[in-house]
Amino acid sequence: MPSKHERLKPQSRRGPTIIMPAIAMALIPGLVSDLRAQVLEEVVVTAERRGKPLRETPISLVNFGESSLEARNYRDLSDLRGGIPNMQLIPHPNAESTLLLFVRGVGNPDEQLIQDPSVAVYLDGIYLPRNQGLASEAAALERIEVLRGPQGTLYGRNATGGAVNLVTVAPDQDHLTLTQTLRSGSRDLFRSRTDTNVPLPGQAALRVGYVESREDGAIDNPGTGAARYGDRDRKAWRADLAWAPADTLSLRYSTDRGELADTPAFLGSVPRNTPKAPRPAAGSPAVSDLQANNVVSKGHHLTIEWQAAEGLVLRSLSAHRELVDDQYQDWHTGLAGPLPLLVTLAQGSQAQWSQEFQLLGDSANGRWSWVAGAYWFEETAERDAINRIPPANQARRVFGRDIRNEARAAFGQASYRPALGQDRLTITAGVRWSEDEREATLGRGIQSPLDGPVNLRPAPDVGNRDFSDVSPAVTVEYDVTDSVRLYGKIVEGYKSGGFNARASSPERFSAGFDDEKLRSYELGIKAETAERRLRLDAALFRGAYEDIQLNVRSDPENVIASDVLNAGEATIDGLELELTAAVTSALRLQLRYGWLDPVFASVRDATGADVSSAYRFLYSPEHSVALDVHWELGRFLGAALVLDASYGWQDDSFGSATTIAGEYIVPDYGLASGRITGAWTTPAGRLSLGLWGQNLLNEDYYTAHFNGGTGRAVPTALWGPPRALGVMLRYEFSR
Repeated sequence: MPSKHERLKPQSRRGPTIIMPAIAMALIPGLVSDLRAQVLEEVVVTAERRGKPLRETPISLVNFGESSLEARNYRDLSDLRGGIPNMQLIPHPNAESTLLLFVRGVGNPDEQLIQDPSVAVYLDGIYLPRNQGLASEAAALERIEVLRGPQGTLYGRNATGGAVNLVTVAPDQDHLTLTQTLRSGSRDLFRSRTDTNVPLPGQAALRVGYVESREDGAIDNPGTGAARYGDRDRKAWRADLAWAPADTLSLRYSTDRGELADTPAFLGSVPRNTPKAPRPAAGSPAVSDLQANNVVSKGHHLTIEWQAAEGLVLRSLSAHRELVDDQYQDWHTGLAGPLPLLVTLAQGSQAQWSQEFQLLGDSANGRWSWVAGAYWFEETAERDAINRIPPANQARRVFGRDIRNEARAAFGQASYRPALGQDRLTITAGVRWSEDEREATLGRGIQSPLDGPVNLRPAPDVGNRDFSDVSPAVTVEYDVTDSVRLYGKIVEGYKSGGFNARASSPERFSAGFDDEKLRSYELGIKAETAERRLRLDAALFRGAYEDIQLNVRSDPENVIASDVLNAGEATIDGLELELTAAVTSALRLQLRYGWLDPVFASVRDATGADVSSAYRFLYSPEHSVALDVHWELGRFLGAALVLDASYGWQDDSFGSATTIAGEYIVPDYGLASGRITGAWTTPAGRLSLGLWGQNLLNEDYYTAHFNGGTGRAVPTALWGPPRALGVMLRYEFSR
């Protein structure tokens, strides 16, 4: 008889894919020993708030450098889908530009401004608190670091699943550069990216970048309004000024703006379970006035770094960011007649201010290093959401007119290498104190008929809650040899409590829900061969997840009423490994693998009953694997030819948190992409021409699968884009 947990696992076509990591680990060392190879380059990351080699960073971390991002034809975070085991990037049904991030099974499937995400995203050290607009284009990125597991000590609240660092290319005071990249391809794709760096007098430099991107969606709209679902229409620019008035002082100011006017994704009615439905060519001709979503994000960042003394650096990070978004989505027009089941509209604006001070130090004898800091954050927002239900001739409205969040924190982390043995032991301890204040005032109303007056509730829903937390971390590292490092760590993450705009009553809204905690136990190894031709990073972990914020039944007298409560307890077991090999002087392989096993120990509804048998973790495939190949093919017609290819596969996963309305499963899928590039170097600069393809196998796959009905079960899916082919042209000048 299978266990409860086994019964809740989706079925999967695993086959030989699961044993790929084992085969690679067995074969690659032999290849490396037999073939002439170059050494692997040192990778430096800032995951611990300072530059440090990846092999000395005790974090399960995936790093994509600038060349890796270019090879993947990177445009936005969603292009990393399939490339990072144990991480999922899910588009929100109301707007594909709103990305929902899940790491190690931890994430938030909602986008409410009065609830927080579970994976923290940072741009040059500045926290981006909301999912809206996360899929916007990036003007100039140097690298992306994905930190898996709780990062509560250095990254603070809402990093229970992990953190993502977006690091832009800094201005260069030594070189005048110009890079122009053009890309065209399937579905009338056009993308232009311009990046210019100009040295200025007085140890200063200015870097300016601009990107513009357009692409037709893959599903036509035979109705009125926008011609297609999933059109992309995006612009972004960034200006970055760096100045070093003294050897011990540097300042960097940047300002950026991104504009996104994509049309909504198509929401299709599909079977609840297998067989998987193919991607349709068109929607319903009954659709009326399909509208584009509009998102505008902008910000100002100032970083000041002062070396106060030898081994002592004071850093200040100041930021102000704003975001305005306008969403529109048609739900299932034509499914039950000419009217949509639901039309969602939302308009909102957000503004965030943050200030962080960091003090970084190293002792003269090299045995101590530390970072300490203080952080302040304030966010104000307003948002109007309208759910129009044409079959009922009714609209339900929520007016969020007074939303305010404030956070304060103090943190410190110190590492000590005692004079024992051959100085191979390092002990690190850290702690972060956090305090959060949340306020929200929501007005509610019903409009019936649809063109009638709005009948408001006599009084708004009001919520005011404070939360506080202390998140410790302890790590022990031991260098078995100069090239093999073991580590063990215990670390906690904290996610703030909040409120639920869909609460069943004003009292439930005001009560809100409490914070949740995740404590992770992790054992890891970071090793490379003496000749630096093979590198292995691996982590085995268990997470103890407490007070999980879940939507559960809250009223014993009402079977359909549910609220967000701190209802869940769970354990999350998993494994992550990354194997990188310089097979020959021209060929490099990188294999990543993830295994994940999250299990609810209990889920309690408002009556105290354990309903965990009806709950499961969202978007948590048991197995996932990614393979990247970089192969320098030699010269042809005077050009240096390079082949970059990647393949990512993931297991089945659940797309719905409960079985109450049935099981919804995202079937397993694999995505292959590649690019072959020829580059010519001339006195006038470097010219590159490339042929690229994405989803080369033209896989029909779901990015989400859930119940999209209003009061009834309507299995609904979002599809990933089909195969795309194209050409890339780049010109680079440097002097």
